[in-house]
Amino acid sequence: MKTKQILMLALFGTVLVGCSESDLVSDATNSELSQNEMAINFAGGANKMTRATSNTGTVAEMLDGQFKIYGVKGASTTFNDVFKNYILWNATIATTSNPDGDWEYVGTTEQEYGSDGQKIGQNQTIKYWDYSTSEYHFVAGSPVANFTYTKNANGDIASAEVTGLAGHLNPNTGTAITTNPVYIADPVKVAKANYNQDVTFNFKRQQTFVRVGIFETIPGYSISDIKFYTMSGTNWVAPSANKNIVLASKTANYFQGATNGKAIVTYDWTTPSYTFDYEQDGLTQAQNWYGGAMTGVPATTSTETDVDDLYGTDADMAATGYFTVIPMKSAAEAQPMLIKCDYTLTAEDGNGETIKVTGATAAIPAAFCKWNPNTSYTYLFKISDNTNGTTGNPDDNDPEGLFPITFDAAVIAEQSGTEQGTITTVTTPSITTYQQGSVTAEGIKYTTNKAIYVTAQNDETGALYPLSALTSTPALGMVQVYQLAGEMTEADLQLTAPTTTVTTTIGAADFVINGQTVAAGNYMTFTPNTAGYYAVRYYTAANASTYKVIKVE
Repeated sequence: MKTKQILMLALFGTVLVGCSESDLVSDATNSELSQNEMAINFAGGANKMTRATSNTGTVAEMLDGQFKIYGVKGASTTFNDVFKNYILWNATIATTSNPDGDWEYVGTTEQEYGSDGQKIGQNQTIKYWDYSTSEYHFVAGSPVANFTYTKNANGDIASAEVTGLAGHLNPNTGTAITTNPVYIADPVKVAKANYNQDVTFNFKRQQTFVRVGIFETIPGYSISDIKFYTMSGTNWVAPSANKNIVLASKTANYFQGATNGKAIVTYDWTTPSYTFDYEQDGLTQAQNWYGGAMTGVPATTSTETDVDDLYGTDADMAATGYFTVIPMKSAAEAQPMLIKCDYTLTAEDGNGETIKVTGATAAIPAAFCKWNPNTSYTYLFKISDNTNGTTGNPDDNDPEGLFPITFDAAVIAEQSGTEQGTITTVTTPSITTYQQGSVTAEGIKYTTNKAIYVTAQNDETGALYPLSALTSTPALGMVQVYQLAGEMTEADLQLTAPTTTVTTTIGAADFVINGQTVAAGNYMTFTPNTAGYYAVRYYTAANASTYKVIKVE
């Protein structure tokens, strides 16, 4: 998959700088202070954001040149305003309040901010550290128009209402929903001893990025007429004419969407920290989430550069294939996400032969299925000549599997990939592999000298199976990794079993990914030392196996 879970949670900072060589009084004018006394000022000294957001560049570019702060000073029982809904904008002229020429907050005339040239009337004055008070509290958010701050009875900052939150949920062939980035900073508490030290705001984007792609590697055939099932309750609903990729859950209202949602940020100054809760009235909830529409499956690799070929099309989709989505509810437990489809294979030799595959199914394990804020997820499903769908009539109990017509016929199973730094291969059972940092702009790429984690799960429920090391007497649940001499498919390995083993380790401690725990004994790790192709083998019985092939670069 593409996670894109690793899951990547990225923080970036804007720096609030203040220093003093003598006691200061607050809210005084410049003429009333000696030159040794320093103003509270803001500077842009942050690192770039990582793939956790589509925004890149400087801090100013990521925040669109503006953010709003609220700051108070006092003690545990009484606080007073210092920065009351102050707007900071990116400026290039150095001033007393902006010595580095980055973030300005002093203004008495209308100021322009943001890429769309919005203007706001300013009446903001310079501020100085006040050593007669014991601490300051600061909060921040961007864009400025999306945040309304509220104080408690003691005058401290209690919460903020955030508006303008949007996220894709349903197919959209019309006008794209507006998904402007909304950032919230961790609250900052500054004690007197640190008045002359840097204070950093760490912003997180509250939306999530998700993309789902499909590619195929069946030699001699192309895929057309692909249709996806939805789920209602615990039952699958047969495909309609809708061509959009569907991620389904057995949990009602697992996915959330919005066009102009609201949320409440509640601040805790003991930690300090915050909680973020969506107002349910502004959300649409559903059991199924829709990706791009696929007229067929033209992509043949996970690194296909044509976004339409790999991820389909939809009005809400970005040029990179990502949708902006609303994160999962903070209290929700992660649940497996399922995908089920029918498709038609058409021979490429010109004779018009077709084969109908019905009910190919994959399950993404729960550990990779909770969409967190400021995180990117990519799920890639590979359709190979290893499918768990049937080419016959499911009602007649025709066997599952695409049977290559060879002199040594082999039964194989389909593949699918999920990504957050992970790839899920759907066989029977499905096999998921995960390597941190494997997500790239081109797709999922595994690299040498870094551990790869492996799990096996029920392809209908996502429940993980216990794993054990291979012994001289193979049995259900045993796993082994092999290094291959060259490129091979899962079908090839059914005909010619691999022999060059790679050292593997069954996980002896719980492994946490995306905030979810994979219990000890339910995963295996191995570290590829050289580039090439590797095969994960899972024994479904003493004399039967399923495979997943991994390319390492």
